[in-house]
Amino acid sequence: MTLVVAHASPDICFMVGDTLLSHEHFQLKGDIGPINGEFHSLKIQILSGELAVAFAGNFDAAYSAVAALKLELSDDSTIDSAVWLASKKLADVDFLVLKNEEKKQLFVIEHGEVRQATDAHIGDGEEWNRLLQLKQPYKGALERHTIDENGGITRSDLVTSGEQEFDVVSDAIEALSRDRVGRKQPTVGAISGCVVRIVDARISGQLEYLQAVEASNFPWEPAGGFTLLASNELSRGIGIFFRVGRKGFILPAGGTLPCVASTAETLQAFIEEARVKFGMKLTGGTWVEPA
Repeated sequence: MTLVVAHASPDICFMVGDTLLSHEHFQLKGDIGPINGEFHSLKIQILSGELAVAFAGNFDAAYSAVAALKLELSDDSTIDSAVWLASKKLADVDFLVLKNEEKKQLFVIEHGEVRQATDAHIGDGEEWNRLLQLKQPYKGALERHTIDENGGITRSDLVTSGEQEFDVVSDAIEALSRDRVGRKQPTVGAISGCVVRIVDARISGQLEYLQAVEASNFPWEPAGGFTLLASNELSRGIGIFFRVGRKGFILPAGGTLPCVASTAETLQAFIEEARVKFGMKLTGGTWVEPA
């Protein structure tokens, strides 16, 4: 199953979702290990800086439809993506279509029907209810400051309600992906809590995958942690690399394989592997490898 939450308003548009794929292997062995990349995929696909599509339901049918849409758009950029997806009448697939154009718009496609929304979610209804229980009030800054090269504040802006909601939803889905209380077979999850977040970026104005870095919090494992890198140019997607164990996963948007386990021994080799195999330019938090 899946859970993707989306929002579109004049000040911000975003999607946040998990990566876990339901699989018969879960019932056989219950093996959903926290870094088991075999069962993960980008359920939020950025097709351009102005368009992203998320899906829930039959993975193969949904993934194929989004790949086909991407090809159609390369030939005719005027296609209405929401109408095109609805026309496929995929009975067991729901879509969210986020348009970041002159107006930020969100469309929901369920049972082959299209409706516009400000807030929407698709996926597992029970997990949605758990998410609502996990949501916490916004605790971040109330103002955003622009700093010049000398460290002076050149501009201050209020953090909008939409921006606050983005933080709240992100935190809640991450908490849900890690939550195991009372859940024998969770249907929402992410590799070590690395949920996928996309937003219209403040500098570029384009839809982008967001990066994340987590350092080790344990003195006995000082070199622990991971980095979630993002590629937001022609070949989009994300990469997750763990400092301990030298384990990495590459999740290309629209790739033939939804998630590829990396054999790289270093972070720089991991970044290069994504470039060579998928044309991705991964950027984000890095570290200096020991000599």
